[in-house]
Amino acid sequence: MFSRSVNVCVTLCLWITALTSPGSVSARKQDDSFFTASIYRARCASRCLSLHITRISAFFKHSQNNGSLVWCQNHKQCSKCLEPCKESWDLKENQCQDLCEPLFPKKHYECLTSCEFLKSVEGVKQGDCPAPEKASGFAAACVESCEEDGECSTVKKCCPNGCGHTCQLPKNLYKGVPLKPRKELVFLEQPSGQLEIRWSSKFNISVEPVLYVVQRRWNYGIHPSEDDATEWQTVAQTAEEHVQLADIRASRWYQFRVAAVNVHGTRGFTAPSKHFRSSRDPSAPPSPTNLCVTNITLGDEGMLTARLNWTLPEEPDIPVHHYKVFWSWTVPTKSMVPSKKKRRKTTNGAQSWVDLEGLQANSSYTVELQAVTYWGQVRLKSSKASLHFSTTQSNESVLKSKKEEISPLGSTLAKRLSGPLEVGTPFYQDGQLQVRVYWKNRGDPAVSRYHVQWMTEYCSHNETRGPEKSVTQENYINLPGLLFSCKYKVTVHMLKSKRRSKDESTTFLTPSCATIRSKTHKHIPCPGEGGNYRASESFGQARESYGFLFHQ
Repeated sequence: MFSRSVNVCVTLCLWITALTSPGSVSARKQDDSFFTASIYRARCASRCLSLHITRISAFFKHSQNNGSLVWCQNHKQCSKCLEPCKESWDLKENQCQDLCEPLFPKKHYECLTSCEFLKSVEGVKQGDCPAPEKASGFAAACVESCEEDGECSTVKKCCPNGCGHTCQLPKNLYKGVPLKPRKELVFLEQPSGQLEIRWSSKFNISVEPVLYVVQRRWNYGIHPSEDDATEWQTVAQTAEEHVQLADIRASRWYQFRVAAVNVHGTRGFTAPSKHFRSSRDPSAPPSPTNLCVTNITLGDEGMLTARLNWTLPEEPDIPVHHYKVFWSWTVPTKSMVPSKKKRRKTTNGAQSWVDLEGLQANSSYTVELQAVTYWGQVRLKSSKASLHFSTTQSNESVLKSKKEEISPLGSTLAKRLSGPLEVGTPFYQDGQLQVRVYWKNRGDPAVSRYHVQWMTEYCSHNETRGPEKSVTQENYINLPGLLFSCKYKVTVHMLKSKRRSKDESTTFLTPSCATIRSKTHKHIPCPGEGGNYRASESFGQARESYGFLFHQ
């Protein structure tokens, strides 16, 4: 008994060592290509074609081609079988019954059985478990080392050994499975930019229809590199021995691989192909979009800083190396012709914003943005995107802090209302900024209570909050914990016993912390705040105006 325990321990150590060795890791990475969602979906589709192969053969007597898949998609019963094999189906979060019944309320048997098959191949690996008595080494250990195939590495399955379950190499791994295609792939680039990929099979040993799964990976750069390449991505599933791809981008080095799949499974993908790169030259980057000024702050010596934002391009031929930013403004002079000033700076290509420093108040600016990439020694530039904005001081948005006093709660109760909603003067109490909102009590006995919601629309310091809610039976409410230098929207719902009446809304501005602090002898901790400026900007035909309370 002791000798058997020692043998099992030694075997376990050797097994762990083997798994962590570089060769084993490499093999495991290669074998993991057996267990991708695209392989499972191809097995699912092959099963559907197998079930209807008699009808398909009548239409396609000479050879199997993509017409068989098209025929299946258009056939009433075969299309029901094919539905769960689509990429959009998520079996992890949903039950087959719940997915099939809404699509096919009356007859969903084909969909249901196909879905259950797909679920089974996702959980059960190819091949059969060997007889329990044939287990040896660690595979024969009396332990429960696994519960399902997915817990085992590479192609191993979770199999019984008579006194437990261990991960074991299966038998009949490739029974009924098609051979791999030949590893040589032929690339034909069309004048339109499309790429045709061709391959050939050694010979067909599969009784069931065979589908091919095509995957690719790529890297940017002047030279090909497998180390810098993306993960493998499935780009096609076809019944033919060729495929055409439209989304081939210049400046990328592509590699492809192909797997032959039928209902029983696959022997895996071919070795990665030789690298392919389009003969076309890469395009210049697209012009930046969605330019906007989101904040203007007051800095040293009364100068302003504006933050310019834009949207990064989704997928240019070459990553943007840097952005060039130009901004200009007109300065009055003694001569009849005003002087035009211009500044420029650059910023990283991965960054979607830049700060424009040294701006003057009450001035109009034009800013231009250009993306720049490099292809070898060639510099590629986008067209310039432009935006107009101003730093004109807004008298409208300046809070009436000099005229208004911080009122105690009781002094505003008798306030007469001129509109549906009235907002009192913000006040600081109990360590927080508050405001009282009033509405008319119309004496309607059906109104039982009022539902109040308030939220920030914008703040000078870019800190905002989600909606806050409260319910009251009074015709006023205190809104606590407000942020300084923000614009708020408040909405009141009048809840009646049977129905809800029309909502009433209004907006109000909260003062800066400095304003509140100037009204009291108590210490109020807050950051220093500058002037109140309005930034207005125009882009193309559209023109928008933004009001901001900017902080220092």
